[in-house]
Amino acid sequence: MQIREILNTSRMVMDLNGSSKREVVEKLAAPIAGSRTDLEEADLVEALLKREEDSTTAIADGIAMPHGRLAVGDDLEEVLAGFGVSVAGVDFASVDGKPTHIFLVLVSPDKHPSLHLRWIAHFARLLKSAELRAALVAAGTAEDALAAIEEAEQALPPTS
Repeated sequence: MQIREILNTSRMVMDLNGSSKREVVEKLAAPIAGSRTDLEEADLVEALLKREEDSTTAIADGIAMPHGRLAVGDDLEEVLAGFGVSVAGVDFASVDGKPTHIFLVLVSPDKHPSLHLRWIAHFARLLKSAELRAALVAAGTAEDALAAIEEAEQALPPTS
């Protein structure tokens, strides 16, 4: 699994801010929806917020992984990712009570739940690295952030 399979710089928000979960999710969803003609932004926002109602995706260490699965006809076959960084941090109801700085958004076709779970696990594995988390918050551009993720992917030991 390589991040470039599902993420490109057009779906990265490097100056993320917001005063509510909805506002943050809307800012993260906009570039994802804008990259697909078959994806309605409102549907994506609602899917991500519905998942947040079940339990927060802000898992601690300044990380949140908002995610959702969508039934978008037969056109959405692949997983799509979005990314955001808030240097100041935003309140995303993190389990550790601290501000969230790094957001990885995952949107999957409803018909491929195992692929969805594999990508969540991949992101979680990557973001265990405090060095990567610091590099992402310090990244000045989307290109820098994507390069930091790719470098961390290359350093991961193979999974069995």
